[in-house]
Parts: sequence; C-alpha cells; structure tokens
Amino acid sequence: MFRKYLLFEIKLLVLNKKNWLLGFALILFFPLYYSHYSQLDIVDMKEEITDKSETFYEVFNSFPGSVWQTQEGKEIYANLLEQVGLLFWQRLYLSKEVDNPESFFSAGPNFQKFFDAGLKLNELRLDLHQRGNKGIHRDHIIPVNEILKENALYEYHKEHELSLVQDPFKASNFVPVALNLISGTLFCILVLLAGSSMLVNDQLHPSVLFGFPVSFMQKAISKVGVHFVQIMLFLCIAILIGSYYVAGKAGWGDFRAPVLIYQDADFIAISMLRYLFYMLVAFGLIALLLLFTFLLVNLVTKNLYAAIVIILFVLLSPQLLQAAGVETNWLYPLKFIDIGAVLSGDAAKEYGIEKLDFMHAYSWLVGLNLLVVGILYGRNKLLHIRKVETISIK
Repeated sequence: MFRKYLLFEIKLLVLNKKNWLLGFALILFFPLYYSHYSQLDIVDMKEEITDKSETFYEVFNSFPGSVWQTQEGKEIYANLLEQVGLLFWQRLYLSKEVDNPESFFSAGPNFQKFFDAGLKLNELRLDLHQRGNKGIHRDHIIPVNEILKENALYEYHKEHELSLVQDPFKASNFVPVALNLISGTLFCILVLLAGSSMLVNDQLHPSVLFGFPVSFMQKAISKVGVHFVQIMLFLCIAILIGSYYVAGKAGWGDFRAPVLIYQDADFIAISMLRYLFYMLVAFGLIALLLLFTFLLVNLVTKNLYAAIVIILFVLLSPQLLQAAGVETNWLYPLKFIDIGAVLSGDAAKEYGIEKLDFMHAYSWLVGLNLLVVGILYGRNKLLHIRKVETISIK
C-alpha cells in the first residue's frame, strides 16, 4: 500500500505545473546570470600584482622616520624592500607565462618560481603582522585571511601543476560563482515554494486519502521524498545545462581549477568538482530540513502561506536583529542555511566563530533534520495515544 501511495504522490507532483515552472526558472538562472557576469570587469592576476607593487611608493613615503631609525624599524624597512623585489619577480614570471605559456611555464623549475616567490612574499607579510605592522598605514596592510587564501592557492597550483592564468568566464570558474549566489535565501524560497503544494490535496480532498491505509510518517516521508528528488533533479539539470551554455560561449575550462573553502580556522584550495560535490550535499540537507520543517509548521498553523512566512522570518531573523542592533551570535546555526557563506569563510568572519566551517555545518544540518523528524514522529505518536484514550473512555 505504501508503494501505491508513493506512486499517487509522484503522479500529483508530475501534474503540478507550478513546480515545473520553478524548475524552468532555475534552469534559466544560469544563462541569464552569465549574461550579466560576463560583462563584469574582473581584475586579472597581472594587473592585481602591478597594483600591489605600485602601492609600495605610498608605503615608503608614509613610513615615519621615528620608526625606521630604530633597530626594529630597520628590520621592517628591509622586509618591505624584499617584498618589492619579490613582487617584481612575480610580475616578470607572469609576463613570461602570458607571452609564451608553453615554453616558460611548463612543469619544471621555472613553473615553481612564481609560486615560491609568492609564498616567500606572504611569509614576509605574516612577519609584519607579528610585529604589529609598525609604521605601516592600515590602508596598506593586507589582512591575514587574504594571505592565507593566497598561500592555499599557490600550494594547490604547485601540487597539481595547473596553468597559473585562468579564464574566469569559462564554465569551470563560473559554476562555483553561480552556486554561491543561489545559496542562502534564494534557494530557501525555491524549496519552500516547491514544497508548498505537499499538503494542498490533503486539505482540499481529505476523503480521497482514506483509501490509503498508511501511517502518518509514511505519508510524510513520501511527500518530502518526491519533492526532494524533484528539487535536486532540477538543480542538477540546471547546472548541466548552464555549464553547457557557458562552455559554448567561452569553453569548459579546467575542472581541477581551485576553489577556496574555509576549514579548521584556515583556508584550503580544492578542485571545482569537489566544491560542486560539497555544495550539492549541502543543498540536499538544506532542502530536506526545509521540507520537513514546512510540514511540521503547516500541521501546527493549518495554513500554507503562514508556514512559508514563519519559516522565512526565522531564517532571516539574524539579519533583522542585526539591523536593529541586537547581538545575534547565538543564532549562528541559522547561518548554515547559506552554505556558500560558510564555505567561503564569510560566516565565520561575520560571527567571529572559528569553528564555523563546512564540516560543522554538515553536522548541524544532519542534527536538525533528525530533530525535526523526531518532533514529527513524537507529535504523531502523542496524538495517536490521545485518540486511543478518548475512544477507550467513550
């Protein structure tokens, strides 16, 4: 009987035009966003390094004489001079790669020179941080997080011997950017709208369901299961079609291209495919959590739209309270819904919690899913016991 009920739910979902429209909108998102993204003026690595080297004129001009005349000041000054030299060599190596990438930047000693210079440069920058950046204006101080990110990228390039200059408009580099944009409120709204029809038929035609002698939890798992599969299929199809569209415009790129993620209070570089896997797993856990939560809230409110508004209000409460000047660090588990911010380290920076990384987020999402399912099961069990007791008394 459970199989018949599951097929019944699948048939209802297939006939649901609203969900197909949502899926079509998700598929259109990737090509539409790429039309905007491809027009952005993205600073390339060569220009970025040139800008960094030119700022040293201001650094030296603003360096106070009362500092550099001391022994520590002379050491800091020598540190800055060495940084200028390393940036010069990086510009040289980068120019060589752009002019003739095959002959100069093939695997071998020459390939390592740019990254070795960059790692040494970041070592000097971290040394200045340990010295308190004395005599250096705060506008010219590179944050520690940026240094750690750069180190992670350099180490990844050295280990996998990838081309240094990456085209940001190719599919392998565009997909992570698009997924990061979908993550958070946009994906939550999509899931809630897609799941809002789970109980419509039950409320409009309650007599029809009397022909299915299945338990409440079986019904709940069937409803959530079919909607979850549909949402994840739409997402995967959207990624594939979007990637194919971008590849037709600019090429596929290298799917080993590095993407930075935050882990254990540090940054590591992983391949684009691994990043895609992490995002899909997180999207799956978030979709399940929202669907089960929607089912629970709807059973309490008996109103589909009220359930959507309540869930969105809870999810957006950290931003609303923060805008009102209220401390919201205790609400950090709600930030796990925006998995893109968690993977990038923005969530840890916002809340000042070093352990707020993707493994911590996965643990919380799994735990919250089990909690909501447990509440659904307990509530149904309690209602069943009360019903039996009422019948016995009568």
